[in-house]
Amino acid sequence: MLASATMTRTVIVVPPELALDAAWGLMQTHRIRHLPVVRSGEVLGMLSDRDVLLHSSAHSGSVVVPIMPVGAAMAPAPYTITSDTPVGTIVRLFTERKIDAAPVLSDSGRLIGLVTSTDLLLLLLEQNEAQPLPFEWQVVDSSAAVS
Repeated sequence: MLASATMTRTVIVVPPELALDAAWGLMQTHRIRHLPVVRSGEVLGMLSDRDVLLHSSAHSGSVVVPIMPVGAAMAPAPYTITSDTPVGTIVRLFTERKIDAAPVLSDSGRLIGLVTSTDLLLLLLEQNEAQPLPFEWQVVDSSAAVS
């Protein structure tokens, strides 16, 4: 079960009709990477910083966000979890689906929270702060394959 201390407590949500640049501004101001896209408590999608950047361009070292609604850039129908989803299940979901956030839904399907990969890393830190990495590495030089 996911401990409540590891779940993001304040979750900023946006409607699908919000301008993408306004959503980007919220992400920058609050230093967050994910915004659930919600209407009347129902999660319609997730907007990540990557979604914004995929639709944006760079100009003179800054990000130029196009004029479009969040709903056009979001990932629809995101993977969701409940407050009693085991941490191991969440980790498998994140790694297998290559996602970094999941809305937490109540039994009635309404948004009650958000769990991010940062939350999971902080949980790992709390549990295993003094543990060394249990890995052996093998480095493969891909330049040897090019001839």
